Amino acid sequence: MVKTMGRTLTDREKPWFLRLHRGRRLELTERQRELFLKIGRGPNPGLIVAGYGGAMGGGKTRAIVELAIDAALMHAGNNVLVARQHYTDLSSTTMKEFFRVCPEEYIRQRQTAPTPLVVLGDKRKPSSSWSTINFRHLTEWTGLGSQEYGSVLIDEAGEVAEEAARMLLTRLRHPAQTQRWFVAASNPWPGWFERWFARRELDEAAFAEADGRVVYIPARIPDNPHLPEHYAAQQRALQPGEWVQRFIEGSFEAFAGQVYEHFDPKLHRWDAPLPPFDRYIGGLDFGGQSHQDHFTAGVVAGVTDRRAPCGPNVLIRLGEFEDRGPGVTGRLEVWQHRWRSKLGRIQWCADRSQSAWIDHQRRLGNRVVPSKGGPDSVNWGISLVQQRLSADPPTSYYTPTMQSFPTRMREYQWANSKTDQSPKPRKRNDDLIDADRYMHELTVKPPRRRVMIVTPPVGRPARWSVEE
Repeated sequence: MVKTMGRTLTDREKPWFLRLHRGRRLELTERQRELFLKIGRGPNPGLIVAGYGGAMGGGKTRAIVELAIDAALMHAGNNVLVARQHYTDLSSTTMKEFFRVCPEEYIRQRQTAPTPLVVLGDKRKPSSSWSTINFRHLTEWTGLGSQEYGSVLIDEAGEVAEEAARMLLTRLRHPAQTQRWFVAASNPWPGWFERWFARRELDEAAFAEADGRVVYIPARIPDNPHLPEHYAAQQRALQPGEWVQRFIEGSFEAFAGQVYEHFDPKLHRWDAPLPPFDRYIGGLDFGGQSHQDHFTAGVVAGVTDRRAPCGPNVLIRLGEFEDRGPGVTGRLEVWQHRWRSKLGRIQWCADRSQSAWIDHQRRLGNRVVPSKGGPDSVNWGISLVQQRLSADPPTSYYTPTMQSFPTRMREYQWANSKTDQSPKPRKRNDDLIDADRYMHELTVKPPRRRVMIVTPPVGRPARWSVEE
């Protein structure tokens, strides 16, 4: 029973989820209740973009499946999406939890093929009022672009590509649900979830003017009374320090698996006037012509000369290019031309596997050499970048006009453990970082060579040799 000021609330006065949850086996945690309340208090009609995340054991999956049931039962004829990056995780965790808690009396139909879905509704009402909940994985998300949803609910959103999340935002236009929900639940991994919610980088003021609201609820272990006794203390004793910070305390500041762990967006930002440069270099990585291809990326930098107050051989990145889709090649060439007009001669280094693009660049008059290549080239290039970042003082900076670079550097992660014999970075949004790595190969001076002319005996041709 809910009371306020000594008076029992009527059904109409109770929060929407209390009325809807009557008869369901659900006892909300404090944080889940806060999430539901903030959604209910948002604009209607309007769009709610909500992040629910933090420590493990915070009740994230349960919140996602309960919201899916609510969206289906509240809005007659609704179409709801419940998604996760991989189907195996979706079926073994999210869907399993859904069918564990969803009252059987609401399930009108279950389908497993060709795609899994469930139809929910009151059997006493016509089938036109029943709603569909679709379960989809997002490893191949472009096929969802023709759908319309009233709610999009993403479990473990830190695993999902930002492009997939942005595309799904555009699909929130099903007429059955006037207050549309985009809810993402995630552990604290660096990426779009952190930027959108924990760091509040979305333009929330402009969004509010368009009947939208951004909500972020950080979930922590103490907020969930349903966990086993001493759960947090046991995990603290068993897990390494970075995992404790991230998964127990819910901190986004721990960087387990970050490649460029020495990168500091403030320390490595060059805010002073630009010093004199000895030469200009750049890196290129060529992507595709569709919106789903890898980015085409470029970085241009100056290397200081002896007159610079910071000393010689300091690399200062001056500009970036990161784009894809039809016409991206022409846009890259325009970007290169602008920098060449401003700086003069630039030496470029590009991915050696893209020989056709390198030949095309040379025909345009750009000085381009292929990257080193080989089985150890990626880790070797990463070590070149690391050495400059970790120097005291650093010998690597970026200018404030570069918006994507610090984000890409911070989110660049190892796909496997750094203790493995051959650690490999995660191949996601790494094109700008690859271009930067290729550029760093130009900072390594080739070994000096000495040419020796050998005088032959009379009557024989002269010859010469090279010593490294």
